[in-house]
Amino acid sequence: MKKILVILFIVLLMAIAGVVYYVVSNLDAIIEAAIEDFGSDAVKTSVEVEKVETWLTAGTAVIYGLNVDNPEGFSMPRAFSLDEIAVDINLEQTDQETIAIDLIKIVGPRVYYEINEQRQGSLNILKDNLDTGDASAVDAPSGPADSSAGQQAAMKIAIARFSFSEASLHAKIAPLNNKTYDLKLPSLVLTDLNGTPDQISRQLLDKLIDHAEKEIRKQGLDRELAEIKARAQQRLDEEKAKLREQTDERIEAEKSKAEDKLKNLLGR
Repeated sequence: MKKILVILFIVLLMAIAGVVYYVVSNLDAIIEAAIEDFGSDAVKTSVEVEKVETWLTAGTAVIYGLNVDNPEGFSMPRAFSLDEIAVDINLEQTDQETIAIDLIKIVGPRVYYEINEQRQGSLNILKDNLDTGDASAVDAPSGPADSSAGQQAAMKIAIARFSFSEASLHAKIAPLNNKTYDLKLPSLVLTDLNGTPDQISRQLLDKLIDHAEKEIRKQGLDRELAEIKARAQQRLDEEKAKLREQTDERIEAEKSKAEDKLKNLLGR
């Protein structure tokens, strides 16, 4: 009996070791699939990842080639294109309830912000989709059978620092005759973010939308004003040139008249 128990225990350990090995060896692919599946479901559009690399002992991960498509009804194919996202996880403060992250660093992202003919913002639609998904999760009935789902839904993320730098903004405003802007976004740094993944995503989208709209107003309106001033100055210069030409013609005409009078006087 003891030998059977020992054998069963060894088999159990081997099975556990096999599962652990499988998870660890395939962790990058598992995280990649989770980002694509849960991300696409959350924002109601396609989310794709090129690859993920994790280093568990160091508590670091890098996500490469994260692309989020625009919702339907927009001409730009992308909402975001992020080449590289570096994540530093605080393993000591991470537990079953909270994932503690010291830093999320995004360098050189490309943001595509479009306002369609219905005056809907592409990034705003993504945020609204997050709100819808979060509300449905809250309204879902809970019970003993949903305890594991409830624990998963209750998982929180604490981000000490979020850094978003060297970003380019490609904006298209359909109500303004499809006016387009290619701008540089100032760096965006946020600290002490806390909440569920959906809540964190909404916080980041809110800040990014405000950041983008502010820059469009600032640089876009300045550019429009400069163009208006340039056109006005051009018209002013043209009018001045016409006035100078007319004045010169009048002067020549008066000069000719004066010369004729003088000739007549001298001729007498």
